[in-house]
Amino acid sequence: MTLSTDARRKAIFAALEELHSEAGLDGATMQAIARHAGMSKRTLYDVFPSRTTLLRAYMDKVAEQFIQPLSTPETALPIAERLTRLMSRNARHQGYGLPLEILRTFMAQVPACPEIGRDLVDRLMQRDLRILTAELDRGVARAEISLDDTGKAAALLLDMLRPWPLESLLDPSRLASPEGFAARTRLAIGVFLGGVMAR
Repeated sequence: MTLSTDARRKAIFAALEELHSEAGLDGATMQAIARHAGMSKRTLYDVFPSRTTLLRAYMDKVAEQFIQPLSTPETALPIAERLTRLMSRNARHQGYGLPLEILRTFMAQVPACPEIGRDLVDRLMQRDLRILTAELDRGVARAEISLDDTGKAAALLLDMLRPWPLESLLDPSRLASPEGFAARTRLAIGVFLGGVMAR
């Protein structure tokens, strides 16, 4: 049976995660990923023309798990609950070690290929900012919160929500657990709303 492109991508990402847990990112070569995913290298290269393309696509997948727009019924919830749901869609069962290692790899490539860094900022970080800004705009329109600049406020909230990555990049043992991320999310939303709730 021939797998669809989507099914192949899922198998490749699963193989990447498994290989990373067994041998680190260096052990996740294209040949090893293809073998682990049960496909030929040629099939793998048909889906992802290079390892960099594969790793970028994986980071896109991780970003989509972090923040996703709310469903129409969810937009009727109070703002505190909307923000909580927005920021805690899918706990990452695989943890954050692999995305952090990919980020470390990309950062090392930025001096020679600055477009890699720009691409990550433009596609991943700006995507999250747009989604969060839209939710804060909704809160202002409903007079739930009072803000002059929802874009800047969204950037501040994202900074509060996400742990500073440098510590974990330098010392992977400092990486927060999913439970730690969840606790930080609750605290950040509570502190943020305490300062912007409409009086």
